[in-house]
Amino acid sequence: MTVLGIDEAGRGSVFGSMFIAGVLMEEEDMEDLESLGLKDSKELSDIEREDFVPQIEEVSEATLVKEVTASEIDELREVTNLNVIELRSFASIIEELEPDKAFIDLPEPDGERFANKIRRELPDNFREVEMVAEHGADENYPIVSAASILAKSGRESHTEDLKDKYGVDFRTGYPHDEDTIDFLEEYLEEHGELPEEARLSWSTSQKMVEESEQSGLGSFRNKE
Repeated sequence: MTVLGIDEAGRGSVFGSMFIAGVLMEEEDMEDLESLGLKDSKELSDIEREDFVPQIEEVSEATLVKEVTASEIDELREVTNLNVIELRSFASIIEELEPDKAFIDLPEPDGERFANKIRRELPDNFREVEMVAEHGADENYPIVSAASILAKSGRESHTEDLKDKYGVDFRTGYPHDEDTIDFLEEYLEEHGELPEEARLSWSTSQKMVEESEQSGLGSFRNKE
């Protein structure tokens, strides 16, 4: 039996892509993964996380990391919500890696309902895949911890590329991060628009743009 772990990183970010990762193994080889002593990626330092990446790839039958860009998220959010975007990404990984059983870190309250939603996104021949969707799966199942690490690694590499591109250390890219907000506000003031990797459908971005437009209109009226 093949077993798949799935997790994401960057779901709530206002700046940059979301990454979905899958790790596939034969159930009988799970001890090799467990012997690595994996933890949820949020509990690891950057160095610890990156050290685990090649070890996970070595003991796994297959790994897959998918990127969902900010512009893709914005476009999809015109017709659906983030949970649906995420579950469709989960479904695409299941379809590509073809497991017998999948463990998923649950983003919704009801695990069975979420699993059924994923099944509806899959072709008929995948409907019998056993799914376990639980809160804290990234802490409870090493194979989901492994997926969490790969997703976080992809997200952090992407974030570092953005820092190099813009020459600014905006830290995390999340709305709660003051450095991220300062960078986006300064970029908007200088360029008249947010950078292309910003999620324009986020309320954080919309509020910035609205306040910037109001400020600009006020300045114009004062000049008159």
